[in-house]
Amino acid sequence: MRIGIDFDNTIACYDRAFEEGAALMGFSVRSGPISKSTIKQRILENVGGELEWQRLQGQVYGKHMLRAEIFPGLVEFLYLCRARGHQLFVVSHKSEFGHYDDARIPLRDQARKWMQINGLFADDPPLIAMSDLYFEPTREAKVARIQKLDCTHFIDDLPEVFEERSFPKATTKILFAPGSEGGDKREQQVFASWRELGAALLGTESEAEMATMVARRFPKLGVKEADLRKGGGNSRLYRLGMDNKKGVLALKVYPDRQHDTRSRLQTEFYACKELDRLGYPVPKPYEADAALNWGLYEWVDGDRIDQEDERFLAEAGGFIERLYLDSRSGSFSRASNQWGLASEACLSGAEIVRQIEGRLSRLIAIKSPLLQQFLNEEFEPVFAIANASARKNCGDLFATEIAQGLRIVSPSDFGSHNALRLRDGSALFLDFEYFGWDDPVKLVADFYWHPAMSLGTSAKARWLAQCSRVFRADAFFERRLVSYLPLFGLKWSLIILNEFLPRNAAVRLHADPQKADDLVQIRTVQLGKSVALLRQIKEKLHELG
Repeated sequence: MRIGIDFDNTIACYDRAFEEGAALMGFSVRSGPISKSTIKQRILENVGGELEWQRLQGQVYGKHMLRAEIFPGLVEFLYLCRARGHQLFVVSHKSEFGHYDDARIPLRDQARKWMQINGLFADDPPLIAMSDLYFEPTREAKVARIQKLDCTHFIDDLPEVFEERSFPKATTKILFAPGSEGGDKREQQVFASWRELGAALLGTESEAEMATMVARRFPKLGVKEADLRKGGGNSRLYRLGMDNKKGVLALKVYPDRQHDTRSRLQTEFYACKELDRLGYPVPKPYEADAALNWGLYEWVDGDRIDQEDERFLAEAGGFIERLYLDSRSGSFSRASNQWGLASEACLSGAEIVRQIEGRLSRLIAIKSPLLQQFLNEEFEPVFAIANASARKNCGDLFATEIAQGLRIVSPSDFGSHNALRLRDGSALFLDFEYFGWDDPVKLVADFYWHPAMSLGTSAKARWLAQCSRVFRADAFFERRLVSYLPLFGLKWSLIILNEFLPRNAAVRLHADPQKADDLVQIRTVQLGKSVALLRQIKEKLHELG
């Protein structure tokens, strides 16, 4: 294939650059999610907004160009293209100088400099050759260049390019549209992310291709093979085989950041770095590559923990007790600047309720009679009881965030599903993508309810008793735990239903359109699990009075 790619807003993402540029030029645009399009809309609402918008563009594409970011997933796409032997071109409509830019900064030179800084010219051979980079003065000249290069495919963020009469009919039109639902539109294939685009255009990389890409990106490692051990779902995990002196490593390919903007790689890598430094039983981190959204860790051989027996409960309790003590002692004070709150942290009862209501509203919008019947007739009455009970038990505490001194640096997604039994009999804990500060009650409650575990009644009772001892210095821990435990269970009963959400279904069907029948079955199974969990929550509410 001969693949042409636009530059502005296709390779280079200007959301942060426009935000910072607007602030420096005195525009007040901050309210809600910030992107180039929202900034443009807000500026155009002002008197003389069109002129101000052109001035801002001139500044961003020139003076502030180096503040732009590379789109997530692009580098991964380029590496696979090179592994397959496809030819790549960058064709951009870009003038020599920006509008209303008194500094007269050469826009094309800035773009080349940005590409060099972001490593697009660095490899040998480069991901994009300098000789395959074309800047054209008009849209018509851009289309003519696409035709002259005989591009089999062209990727652009502007549908107007594809609507040009002279656009070559033999060239496949691919619209890059972050935030869209994807699909086919006006003879164009539409994709919301580079990873989705790559999967559709190139397919999934083979293990041999992954080994080639890793070896090219990390030449000093001497990678010989890549063995996929976990695929689909959230992250992919490969076992990397190297020469005898270097042994093996784990390669973790994190989820698409176009759809999940959380910095999972940075969060987990730094968490493992800190925990390993303090001697916790976690994998040793080796390398984090933000451009590829890949992390390299120590490969650990171990067995899954299928039964949460007394030994495991003691190990898990000891792990979080040590986290709690280190959180109190200041051992993590240096790290606290590297991560913030845990993913979906809940520092008050009101925040738990807000998160449940948000998930509930998204599910209520789904057109499924069985789902609606469950939510309306079964879930909502139990939610109303649990909410009222928690508010009554906690009083003013319900709406008040717990103080920093009572928070814990939490793994968040913690349990036997993220642990291994090593050959020496000890447990090692994995997966810290959601790591951060949180109320220990959430950590305890999530362990209690997590659907990936199978805690029996007696094990659950031991877990709660054990954790009550660990957090006994927190005078309000018991009250929060008793009050919020059913609410966290209700949140999990909605998380189980994520397969009903359009984005989850789209990702699954995009990977394999033949899975439509399977999706119906999967949803039925998940609904059954949610019903069963709700039954347990009702029993817990009755037990707690």
